[in-house]
Amino acid sequence: MAILKKLSIKQLLKKNYSNSKVLQNLAYGAAKRKADKLKNDLIKELNVHPVTKEVEQGPGGMNSSLLGGRGNLFGFLGFTPSQHPVKIIRDSFEKHITIEKKPKLKKLSDTVFQWEFPIRYPSAQEIYAVTPLTWSTQSWVKGVERGIGNFTHTVFTRSSRSRSGVALQAEEPQMNFINFRATPYVGAMLTNFRAKLK
Repeated sequence: MAILKKLSIKQLLKKNYSNSKVLQNLAYGAAKRKADKLKNDLIKELNVHPVTKEVEQGPGGMNSSLLGGRGNLFGFLGFTPSQHPVKIIRDSFEKHITIEKKPKLKKLSDTVFQWEFPIRYPSAQEIYAVTPLTWSTQSWVKGVERGIGNFTHTVFTRSSRSRSGVALQAEEPQMNFINFRATPYVGAMLTNFRAKLK
């Protein structure tokens, strides 16, 4: 659990400031506005990421920049045409980034104090857990970030035998193998998000 923001308010009431609902509500409102902005910024970062854009092109996208200018990332990852894999991540950010209304009070001096509002957000491990590959228990998000094997066995061709409709796994390695490089993705976004909470 991370601290969202340390809000300092001067000119306090001389007595019972820690129990002032007015001040606490003002502080909560400021903290929630920041939390909402950071959540929206995170979702925007997800939306414009090259991995997101290529996966959301579905089986129609070709000449993947993440596959060395060849093929289709959606097909490479083995999704079916009806799947919307990024939606799971987007929904997780939208629904599970929440700020708690009960703060922790820290008195800094006779005239300054701060409330710390805890904020909940999904971890990278939680995202990995809800993003399994269709053909494996491994997370496709984790695979994008750390690498996925069998690149040399992927053949990009339209076929009714293909799970995605655009890629097949050949029995023998192909001469013109796919050059896939591990790419920072959701884990890096969450690290940046966490750093902005302080």
